Amino acid sequence: MKFFKKKDDDTKMNITDEYGEWLIIRKNEYALTVKKAIDKTFRKLKVRNGNFNFISLSEDEKIKGLIGIKGMAYFTEQIKDADFYNAFKDVSDEYFTLGEMRLSRLRVCNLTFLFFSINMLVRKIEEENESVKLLFPPRGIYVDEIPYVMKDLFLKIVERNSNTVCNSMSFNLSNGAFEAVFSCRSKHGIDLNPIYDSFSYFSSEKPTISLKNSNNIAEISVSIQRFKTKYLIPLLWGNIIASNIVC
Repeated sequence: MKFFKKKDDDTKMNITDEYGEWLIIRKNEYALTVKKAIDKTFRKLKVRNGNFNFISLSEDEKIKGLIGIKGMAYFTEQIKDADFYNAFKDVSDEYFTLGEMRLSRLRVCNLTFLFFSINMLVRKIEEENESVKLLFPPRGIYVDEIPYVMKDLFLKIVERNSNTVCNSMSFNLSNGAFEAVFSCRSKHGIDLNPIYDSFSYFSSEKPTISLKNSNNIAEISVSIQRFKTKYLIPLLWGNIIASNIVC
């Protein structure tokens, strides 16, 4: 995949919006063809100002044109899952042979989010001088595991960044404030820096993370007072509780 800088003087290859951090991809024919089909689907459904981002994009190493994608489309209109699928299927006949599509729907903050996972064989390619956005999740989150359940999401972040086994002892997200405590096995100590970096992804200010050790057990406490709740949407899909999102 090829990336470009947002500005000539910008050394970063990722951008940030209200739903997370994203890599910008251009000159990927498969990704641009999928986006073209989604844009046509929006027009077919009379969706105004529709948006589409990739959650994941993979290409088969042996079969040319076989790709797997997870995507997030969002718009103000209240479109049903079946209507979106049928419109996308009609448009896709020009470009793809589709596998089974799994759809998940979320209505929050006066927006409809449609998430889908599908394998497809690309038969026709659109050459477009455009770009697409691909999710750049925090360290410890694997896109092939998306969508997560919220409790498991943060447990995986702690476990993978501490290289140990943990349990979630308490957990609360309310009115944009996040508090959690994790109990982890600790024979050789735990470096909090990777955990801090990952939780900073969700925080508008510096998170507070503390560590208590006792008898090879480490208790890790995490506190975020200004949690970016909308960042959970691409990671949880329909597993999210709408009341957890601060609009």
